[in-house]
Amino acid sequence: MLTNYQNMNKQTIITLIVILIGITGLAIWSKNVIPASTTEATSKSNLTRTEGALVVDELFYNFGKISMKDGNVSKVFKVTNNSATDTIISKVYTSCMCTAAYVLLPDGGKLGPFGMPGHGGVAEMPGHGNGPAGEVLAPGETREIEVVYDPNAHGPAGVGLIERAVILEDENKNVVEFTFRASVTP
Repeated sequence: MLTNYQNMNKQTIITLIVILIGITGLAIWSKNVIPASTTEATSKSNLTRTEGALVVDELFYNFGKISMKDGNVSKVFKVTNNSATDTIISKVYTSCMCTAAYVLLPDGGKLGPFGMPGHGGVAEMPGHGNGPAGEVLAPGETREIEVVYDPNAHGPAGVGLIERAVILEDENKNVVEFTFRASVTP
């Protein structure tokens, strides 16, 4: 017959085993759910997407922690025509109204803002003297795309981790997409 001390010791061991199993399960689950760290995200930045002629220098950028009180943040991505013929950037749009994209021109001008279709963001590139439907890039030519994120666009509820995308289409409907992430604080 077990004494009270032995019963309590047995219950303590069972409780510790259950807690250990729970902690192990939580660790495995969180490894699959928690977003990639800045280091992992940065390591992806040298990749390029090669659907069609347009390639981008970075597919992903992490702003890290940003504050609503500090206002807009921006990043410039470089897009290159990787083909042997001219290509046209025919559409530029974003995944959310809080993000605007601008095509920076070689003469210092810029086209845009381009935003989310249906929310005031004009996606179609206007002809502006050097192409019938948009910005023409010669083989090997690079154009900069400035992306501006407004952390205040969603109001006070817009805090926490965000991820947004900018999408470019060429005249053949080939798509290149690049994304950014930020952790928004008040």
